[in-house]
Amino acid sequence: MRFANLLSLFFLLAFGLQVSAQRYLTPQFTSASSTVRIYGFNYTVLPLIQPGAHTQKQPLQTVIYTPVGDTETERPLVIYLHTGNFFPYPLNGSCGGTLQDSACVEFAERLTSLGYVVAVTTYRQGWNPFSTVELVRRATLINAAYRGVQDVSTAIRFFRKTVAEEGNPYGIDPDKIVVWGQGTGGYLSLASAYLNAFGDIYTTSDPNKFRLPLPNGTLYPMVQESYNGDLYGTTGPTIVDATYNAIFTIPIGDTLCIPNHVGYDSDFHLAVNMGGALGDSTWMDKGDVPLISYHVPSDFFAPCGTDVLNVPTQTGPQPVVEVSGSCDMQVYAQNYGNNDIFKTIPAGNDPYGAIAKTINGGLDGFYPFYGTPDDSSSPWEWTTIPPSPADCNTDGGSARTYIDTIIGYFAPRACVALGLGCQFSSIKELDEASVELNVAPVPAADVVNITANELIREVYVYDLSGRVVKSNTAIDNYSFQVQRNNLNAGLYIAEIRFDKGFVKRKIVFSN
Repeated sequence: MRFANLLSLFFLLAFGLQVSAQRYLTPQFTSASSTVRIYGFNYTVLPLIQPGAHTQKQPLQTVIYTPVGDTETERPLVIYLHTGNFFPYPLNGSCGGTLQDSACVEFAERLTSLGYVVAVTTYRQGWNPFSTVELVRRATLINAAYRGVQDVSTAIRFFRKTVAEEGNPYGIDPDKIVVWGQGTGGYLSLASAYLNAFGDIYTTSDPNKFRLPLPNGTLYPMVQESYNGDLYGTTGPTIVDATYNAIFTIPIGDTLCIPNHVGYDSDFHLAVNMGGALGDSTWMDKGDVPLISYHVPSDFFAPCGTDVLNVPTQTGPQPVVEVSGSCDMQVYAQNYGNNDIFKTIPAGNDPYGAIAKTINGGLDGFYPFYGTPDDSSSPWEWTTIPPSPADCNTDGGSARTYIDTIIGYFAPRACVALGLGCQFSSIKELDEASVELNVAPVPAADVVNITANELIREVYVYDLSGRVVKSNTAIDNYSFQVQRNNLNAGLYIAEIRFDKGFVKRKIVFSN
């Protein structure tokens, strides 16, 4: 499989002398092999779209990518969950939702180039976004998310089972597992990480949030462990509940969950969400796994803060339930100390972290994307097939520049969170006064003048998405001019490098 030439160039520009060429921080491998496996079987409700149908046993697939030529036998595993609105493509009204989505393949290739094993994984779909009753949409969606969490846990146990019973054919370390969700997958990575007990569903800020009012005045739980199976999918139903069957139009006797790979652990060690949100902020607790988040704050469908989730369908957006997205969950993670491990990354080895903190309020695990093309809520996605709906992004080049930033922000954080033994360099961030740095004018019309009392070796300019928009090397002078050329008006970050370290400064080009 091919890797974009931009990948190697970008890492050289973004990291330069700050990190040595080493596994998990910079690309090591140029191609990946892939294997399709069935990681389990479970029952889907999708056939119930047709009157008189029954739930049906479905194989659950994953495409496993491994770096070609790698001799390491204990590698971290990323379980990567695609998007799709819990409905099959193209009926989901989205631009993707399959294991073969361009972004899924691209992320798998990028991560395997660093030395990871990546399992692009599907999960059960099916809910009722077409109901005119919001509580019905909510009830069927929380059930879809619950099944998805069960499937994520099943996938984790599958890989642990391959280590114990198949001789570890994919060369993974079962104590270094990441769950990474894209779009709808982001809902699942968050729920899998922070919904740790079944009872938490009903101990939210609103205890009736996931209960249905019945005609007799009682409140009926939307999810029932004795009927839906446990949270991890290790038990099946133990009762028949005619009320549940009637509410969800499921024939009595149909199965919703069967256990897979019982006896293996469902835990993982790092969560990543690109978009998505958590069903309730109270599900996160102090001591939970670290979280890396990417989000477009203006996302209408998946709120970045705490607001109502709207799901896109062919009939338009449908409000469902209040959820909490990256903007709020990262504050909780910071306050709980869950992301403290990210503070151990030396500043000089984390250029994306420095940029992110200028736009995220000083958080350690959050990279927001502002000003995306066409205000896209998923600028990392693109399609190579005739777009449906018509506004699907077909610009793979633009999407890959966002993926550059996502991988660059992820790499050092995963290194410390998973304990991958990355050796960071000693280059450090300098105080401006130590090099007598002067940057003027601010704002500038066309040219920014940089002077110092130390030799300026390199200057890189990043936009607020972390993309390198200007690179200047071999300067070797005490002054340098950054030419605006075709840059848009706005805020940028200049990284000025000297022999003994670097300085980051904001620069602004005026209208």
